Amino acid sequence: MAESPSEVASSHSGPTSAPRPQDLARAAMDKIAALGLEPTPQMFELWFRYFQGDPEIKRAINAHPGILDETACYLFYKRFLSETARSDAIKTISDRIQQAVGDLAGTIDSVKSMTSDYTGSLNVVSEKIKKAKTLEELGDAVSSIVEDTSRMLQKNQNLEVELTNSSTQVAELKKNLDNVRREALTDGLTGLSNRKAFDKQIREWVGDSAAGGGELCLLMLDIDHFKSFNDTYGHQVGDQVLRLVARTLVDGIKGADFAARFGGEEFAIIFPNTPASAAERVADSLRRAVENKEVVNKSNNKSLGRITFSGGIAQYVKGETITNFIDRADAALYEAKHSGRNCIKQAK
Repeated sequence: MAESPSEVASSHSGPTSAPRPQDLARAAMDKIAALGLEPTPQMFELWFRYFQGDPEIKRAINAHPGILDETACYLFYKRFLSETARSDAIKTISDRIQQAVGDLAGTIDSVKSMTSDYTGSLNVVSEKIKKAKTLEELGDAVSSIVEDTSRMLQKNQNLEVELTNSSTQVAELKKNLDNVRREALTDGLTGLSNRKAFDKQIREWVGDSAAGGGELCLLMLDIDHFKSFNDTYGHQVGDQVLRLVARTLVDGIKGADFAARFGGEEFAIIFPNTPASAAERVADSLRRAVENKEVVNKSNNKSLGRITFSGGIAQYVKGETITNFIDRADAALYEAKHSGRNCIKQAK
């Protein structure tokens, strides 16, 4: 078993659950140097996310049986962080859709050609009927049109099958493409929207609010003492806790409210058209709901106690940047941590 990378100690003054970004960056660069890796953006992102506490990355790296060399780390990056795999899947599906659409266009062209040929045959037969002078000649003309009509019906049936198959294929490919795109915006562990989806949504709603839309609030919340809980009971139970909190958040919000996993044990909820007082009521309701949940080890049905979270709420101020908006909510979260945890604070 490879030696597990060391954790990052928080350098905040006072109790908190997460180290500062500069501490994470320093730990990531130290680890890259210790492993003799090239300090590329990919390697930095991988190790930054590791020390930030990404559960999937931590579990995979800690369980890696071999040496953490350049190849191994790149594979971890490609598996968890690179958009290459997802982009490849989207390209493959898009190419197949293009091919299916091309086949459909070819089928439609065949219909046009067949219809044109049949129209020509009808004109020829019509002339034969006009010129027929005997019953035999008239019979030959009728037999000809019957044969052409029979061939036309057979081709039409074949074309209907082709059109149905093409339509089904296009619909299935579109569904697959929608699934890939949805997965790109979903956190694999909790099923919540991921950080990418959060960034996209907050940009959209901040833009609306800045343009004269309704009040916009952001709740940043963090599970209290999660690291010690994770270390005591293991990552599987820690993952169970993250999923429990995620389900509680989804069950407790309504309407257009948007919940996402921000990173590690930190979550975010965006409240559109909501004043800070109302957002705080919802946040406190969620806090109580989580507090009332009992964590049970599924392997032996043993109670592991209860968990809590601390949260900070900020209301968007017209003209401020998104970064400042998030930082104010985060500052209120840290105030809640310093105030004894298991509470909600509003940004100043």
